[in-house]
Amino acid sequence: MAATEDEQHDSAEAAAPTPGGEGQASWTRSEWDRMWHPSMWLREPPRQHTMHAWHIVAIVALTGYANIIANAVLNPWWHIPFNLGILGVALAIARHAGVTVPDLGYCRDRFGRGIAVGGIVMGVIVIGVIIGVAIPTTREFFYDDRVIERSTVVILFDALVRIPIATAFYEETLFRGVLFGMFVRRWTPLWAAVAANLLFGLWHILPTLDTLETNPAGGMLDGVAGVVAAAIGSVGGTALAGFAFLWLRLRANSTVAPVLAHIATNSLALLAALFVVRVIG
Repeated sequence: MAATEDEQHDSAEAAAPTPGGEGQASWTRSEWDRMWHPSMWLREPPRQHTMHAWHIVAIVALTGYANIIANAVLNPWWHIPFNLGILGVALAIARHAGVTVPDLGYCRDRFGRGIAVGGIVMGVIVIGVIIGVAIPTTREFFYDDRVIERSTVVILFDALVRIPIATAFYEETLFRGVLFGMFVRRWTPLWAAVAANLLFGLWHILPTLDTLETNPAGGMLDGVAGVVAAAIGSVGGTALAGFAFLWLRLRANSTVAPVLAHIATNSLALLAALFVVRVIG
């Protein structure tokens, strides 16, 4: 009986050396298709890759550097070229460590599945945002000082250009593609997910503290205790969001799915805030 296209891919991936020249592809495409299922979460990598410690150190250090520069030094107008440059370096490190295209979640033949899964999530988020704006009690959370103080053109640029490229595509490729793709070559999917999403949570401490005074929810927190609570809440909340994004990436076997969900989460909230501030008033 003739082998299916996926079986042919699996055989080629298992036999082919990785770009780093050490070992073989860790998980086959068929295994990636099933990795979303709980039965796979504690499974050891079938072909464990001998990744150098410096690959892990380098990618974590690069992530920390990028986070500090983007949030504490760089003007937001430079976020797109800077973030794409950082992502290029991250991909180079990952490829040198042997990470394959399936590890990154960007197989072309899984794009359609990623669009379908991500599109469903986008639809649900659209409905949730509409309900949130329609109810007076929840509408007040959309009154964001960042929207009040900035022009409509800038807000639209952020929602339609900067967030999709410099936030959603950048962060999903970095955390659900590069970092998870590297970690899962050495650890079980569950522990790889814990490591990648903990870093994703820590990644959001600086932006959370930066927007604490301008976000309506920030008014509920005062003093050092409030700042600490905000930081802990940010790490916990965004780490949980990271698990949700990762589940979408695994369910679709495509990083396209969480990219679309991330765009919907961030951009739609900003557009809703713009509507509340400029139209409803």
